[in-house]
This record gives sequence, structure tokens and C-alpha cells, in this order.
Amino acid sequence: MIKKIAFMTGGGDCAGINAFIAAAVRQGIHQYQAEFVGIKKAFEGACSDRIEDHLLPLNLEAVNGLEVKPSTILESSRFNPFSKDNVEKGYPQKLLANLKKIGVDAVLATGGNDTIKSGMGLSKLNFPVISAPKSIDNDVSGTDTMLGYKTAITFGTAAVRSTVDSAKTHRRISIVEIMGREAGWLTLEIGIAGGADLILIPEKPVDLATLCDRIVALNQRQQYVNLVVAEGVRLKPDDPVLLRAKAENPVVKALVEEDLGIDSHGNPKLGGIGQILRRIIRTQLGLKKLEDVRATDLGFTLRGLAPVADDIVLGTRFGINAVDLLFAGVSGKMVGLQGTRIVTVDFADALVQKQVNWSENDLRSVGVVF
Repeated sequence: MIKKIAFMTGGGDCAGINAFIAAAVRQGIHQYQAEFVGIKKAFEGACSDRIEDHLLPLNLEAVNGLEVKPSTILESSRFNPFSKDNVEKGYPQKLLANLKKIGVDAVLATGGNDTIKSGMGLSKLNFPVISAPKSIDNDVSGTDTMLGYKTAITFGTAAVRSTVDSAKTHRRISIVEIMGREAGWLTLEIGIAGGADLILIPEKPVDLATLCDRIVALNQRQQYVNLVVAEGVRLKPDDPVLLRAKAENPVVKALVEEDLGIDSHGNPKLGGIGQILRRIIRTQLGLKKLEDVRATDLGFTLRGLAPVADDIVLGTRFGINAVDLLFAGVSGKMVGLQGTRIVTVDFADALVQKQVNWSENDLRSVGVVF
């Protein structure tokens, strides 16, 4: 029987998480007389030697007005208790022991692919877990959208529009780098709504000669170009334009060959494609000054934002349904939104990479280069 539920918020922070927590607490207390506690720093806190140092009791008073607050009140981490090394160190057993120690009967977790993987690992140990999808990349399957995405789109669009207008004023080439490891949803929609001329997404390979030809043609016609690029866009190592830029510019060579390492879930760390393209474009176009091409990295500016109404509503619906599922005896599921309906999705199905699936005609028509 479930009496006490713990929250964990893993991975990158974003808007809407606190709305999920607030709604779940209200639903659990009013409908099931449940008790709630937050575990700070997610699975890292839950696996610590002193889990009591990471606890935040959550009652009705604690969540009053919480839904409008940005980020997450529970902090976050990317710690993976189910990695090969951590399994060998006994972290899954330590996780279970800690949850039992504090009297927790079930877990509600918000997160993206990596947090869902950890939740699936805990569920396979016969511990009740329900997850809510959270990712500004919009890259979790089984749901049309997820916490944080609409807020990131709204702010990102305004930010890109600012660079677009500035590029027109100064007659220059502008590059905006946006998050997106394997999926280009965020870059695509911000690029369209923000007025970008050209868009690069991870799903479509980039030929640098073609890209630079497009930039030249646009620049000759309108005297400015706005390019939006996802951080996960990868350049072909044998691309002739890239090889030339590496030979002529030691900074390009250093940036391209720099190893940023991997995170605890085995994902390569990303960032810097905007600065690389900035120098490649300058070299290929024969521009005299580097400042003729400006690069902006929106990066973490899209994370710690106050939620727009869509994310408050979505977090609220996810929170209510997640609690109801736990008390109905359901585990190993993610709540999702399909159309206007809240649905449940198996963890394994949610983990299938969700990528941009628009037709090539539609993508070309909005400026995606491939």
C-alpha cells in the first residue's frame, strides 16, 4: 500500500516541473491522504550516504503558488545509479535501502531519456515508479510535447527575433546555436517562429559548400543572413570546406578536435558548433573580419525560465494523472500528451528517440539546409 511518495527531478532543469510537483501533492493529499517528500539532486541525492540531508517535506502549504516558479525546487543531477560501474558498486541496492530508510513507497520522477532509463531500472527492482517527460529538446517518444518545451520555444523565439533584427540593422551574418543533441525540434520551431533564413538540425546531414553557397546568395540579395543551428549538428570529417578551414585556421582545428567528454549516461557533451561555423563561413566567404559573422549561444538561457501557461497546464495534468496511476497500482509508465488526451506510455517505448519527421519538402520550404 502506498502512503509516502518521493519526487525526483533529474537531468536538465526547465519550466513546468514545479507545476507537476504542486499538482501531484494536491491530488495525493486531497484524494488519497498521501505524504510527500522531495529528494534533492534526484538519484544522486537518493543514493547518497546521508539521504536525510537531501530531503524536502512537501505539503499543501509548501506547494502554494509553486506552479509559477521556474526550474525545480528539488535541484537536479545526471547521476546514473544503473550504469555498469555503479551497478558493480552496488548503487541500485543502496538506492532501494535509502528509499526504505525514509519510508518511501513510490517515486514520481520528471526527466528526459536518461531519467526515464533510471526510473525503468528502479521499476525493474519492483519499486513503483511513474515518470513525467521533461525536455526542452522534445525528444521523448509517446507524447506530443513535454514539460519545458513550450516555454523554451516562446523565449527562444523572442531571442532569435532580436538577433534577426540586429543582423538586418548591421548587415551581417548571424548564427544562433540552440540545444538539441539528436533531435532538432527546438531549433526548427524557434528558427521558423524567430524568422531565421537557414536552419540546421541533427536529423539532416550538412554539406558545408551547399550551406555557404546559400549564405552567399542570401547575403548578396538582402545584405544579411540569419542562421539557427542545433548543438547536435555534426560536420563530416572529410568535408572539403571543413578540411580547408582546419588547415587555414588553428582555432577551427582546435574546436573541431576538442574532446568534451561524455556524461554519466554515456552521451557525448556538446556545444560550440556556432563558433566553428562562424569561422568556417568567414574563411569560405573570404570575409576580412571575424565580427562580420556573429555567433550567439542561447544554451542554458532556455532552461531557468518562468513557465508559460501551456507548461503550467501540462505540468498540472501530468501531476494529477501520475498520482492517480500510482494509487491504481500502475508502475513502469510515463504519462504523456497525445492530442488533448493524457496517456500512459511504457518506459521502453518512451525511450525510442523522437526526431523531426516532417517531409523533406516542408523542411526545405522553411529553410532547413541538407
